[in-house]
Amino acid sequence: MAPIKKTRPNDGVKKISLATTDVTPARGVEEKMTWKEYKKMRKQIGNGMTSKLKKLKRPTPKEDEESGKKKPVKLTKKQKERHDTGADVIDPSAMRSKLQQEKMKMTKEKFERRIEATAKAEKYRVENVGFVAPDDEDDNSLTYSIRQKDIVEAVDLAAATKHFELKLPRFGPYHIDYTDNGRHLVIGGRKGHLAAIDWQTKRLHFEQNVMEKVSDVKFLHTENFIAVAQKNYTYVYDNIGTELHCLKTMYDTARLEFLPRHFLLVGASRNSFLNYVDVSVGKQIASFATKSGTLDVMCQNPANAIIHTGHTNGTVSLWSPNSKEPLVKVLTHLSAVQGVAVDDQGNYMATTGLDRKCRIWDVRMFRQLHAYSLPFGAANVAISQKLDVACAVGNHVQVFRGMHNGTCKEPYLVHNCGGVVTDLKFVPWEDVLGIGHAHGFTSMLVPGAGDPNVDTFRSNPYETKSQRKEREIKQLLDKIQPDLISLDPDDINKVNEGLLELEEEERKKILYIRPMSVQYTPRHKMRSKKSGWKMEARKNTVKNQIRLERNMEKGAVEKEVFGGPEVQEPKKKHILDRLK
Repeated sequence: MAPIKKTRPNDGVKKISLATTDVTPARGVEEKMTWKEYKKMRKQIGNGMTSKLKKLKRPTPKEDEESGKKKPVKLTKKQKERHDTGADVIDPSAMRSKLQQEKMKMTKEKFERRIEATAKAEKYRVENVGFVAPDDEDDNSLTYSIRQKDIVEAVDLAAATKHFELKLPRFGPYHIDYTDNGRHLVIGGRKGHLAAIDWQTKRLHFEQNVMEKVSDVKFLHTENFIAVAQKNYTYVYDNIGTELHCLKTMYDTARLEFLPRHFLLVGASRNSFLNYVDVSVGKQIASFATKSGTLDVMCQNPANAIIHTGHTNGTVSLWSPNSKEPLVKVLTHLSAVQGVAVDDQGNYMATTGLDRKCRIWDVRMFRQLHAYSLPFGAANVAISQKLDVACAVGNHVQVFRGMHNGTCKEPYLVHNCGGVVTDLKFVPWEDVLGIGHAHGFTSMLVPGAGDPNVDTFRSNPYETKSQRKEREIKQLLDKIQPDLISLDPDDINKVNEGLLELEEEERKKILYIRPMSVQYTPRHKMRSKKSGWKMEARKNTVKNQIRLERNMEKGAVEKEVFGGPEVQEPKKKHILDRLK
C-alpha cells in the first residue's frame, strides 16, 4: 500500500485521498500457491529473522559433547553398598529359560540404574546438619554453657516455635511417645492424665483423665491408635480418646514397645512376663516368663525387631517371640541397668546404670566400645538419628556428641527441667528432644540431632489423610510374620543346607529300611461282649490303616527319587463310538 497523501482544498475542508496498488496475483486468488512458491516466499520474508535466530541458536547436546565431553561419575564402593538393594545377589544365569534370563538381566540393570541415580542425587542434598557455634571466633566458651533461650533467640521463627514447655505438676511424672514421622505427640501422666497433640501446629487431638495410674504410652502404626499401660490392663484408644480395646492378656504392664513391620505390641510386665500381641488380628503371639524380675527397662532394635530388656543384676537380654530363652545375655554394668537405647541402624547400643557409667556397645559383635563417667546415676537414655546420646541425670538432661567414636570429652548441651526426668525421646527428622518429667513436658532444641534430609519413602511428616490410608494398607500387605524375627535379618535369604540334607537322607531311608512290624493291642471294652473275633477285626483295621499310610509315603518318595510312569489321560468318548 502506498503512503497516505494529505491535501487541503481551497474551501478549507480536509480531504484524504488514498493511492492503492493491486497486489493480486496475475493468475487470480482462487488458484492455490504451489509448495515451491510458498517456500520461496517464506524464505524472502523470514530471511532477516532467520539470520538473527542463527546467531542466538543454542548448541545442541551433540555439539556440547563434542566441545567438552563430561566424564561419567564414578561411584565409590561405600556409595554402592549404602544404596544397594540386592542388585549384586541377582544372578540371571541361574534361570532355566532364556526368556527368564533376559527378564532377570533387565531387572538387574534396572536395580543398578536406580542405585547409581540415588548415589548421584546425594550431592544435590543441600540441607546440612545443624550445630552450635559462638558468635565470636575468639570466644572459647563451652557449648553446654549455652541455654535454650539463647538458642531460641538465634534460630529462625519456625525453629523457635519448636521449643515449648507444658507445666503440669499435678499429674506427673510423664511418659511420652512420638509417631514414626515425628508429627504427633502423646503424653501420659502417672496420675491418669492422657493427651495427644500435633506438636508442630499445637493442635490438640484429645485430652482426658483415665482415673487410673498410667505406666507408659505408645503410638501404634498410625496416630489414630494409642496403647496405654494402666493400673491392671493395657487399653487402646483412638485419636479422640474413645476406648477401643482392653487387652487383659497384658496384665500389670510397666513398659510398651510397638514393632511396626510386624504389627506386634510388646508389653513388659512387673511379674517378669513378656507379652506379644498382634494388633492387626487381635491375637496373642507369645507370652513367657523371663525369670529376671521386674521388667521396667526395655527398648527395641529397629533393624531386626529384637527386644532389649535391662535387669537389676546388670545384664541386658535380647528376646524374640520364637524363643522362651534369651538369644543373647550381656553383662553391661556391675549394678542395676537404668536405661537402654539402640540407634536406628541397629549398630550401637547405649546403656546406663547406677554405677554412674554410660557405656556404648557394638550390637553386631556385642563388645563394649567406650565407657563414660557421669556425675550421678543416669536413669534414661536415648539416641538420635545422628548418634547424639541424651542422658537423664536427675533434674538435668545432658546431650553428648561423638560418644560412639570416642571423641566426646564434655556434654554438648545441658538443660534443667525443674523435675525428675522420667522419659526421653528424639523426634525423627527434627533437631528436637522430647522430655517427660515430674513437672510436665519440655521440647528441647538440639541442633544437629536429626537427619535434615527427610526420607518420605520411610516416613512422611507432611502426609495427608489419603496418603496415611494408603500407607496403612501397604503396611498390612507388607506385614512380616513374627516367625521371621531373628538376630540376623538376612537369615531369610539363606538355606539351612545341613538340615535339608538330613531330611533328604531320612526320606530315602524309607526305600531301603524294612518297616517295623505293627504292634497294636485293642483296648478292652467292659460294655461289649467278650467276643474274640470283634477284637481281632478291630486290630486288623488299625494295622491296615498304618500299612496304607506307610505305603503311600514310600510311593511318594519313590516317585520323587526315581520318577513315576507317565500317566496318559483317557480319551474323551464320543457319542458315536458305540457304533464302531
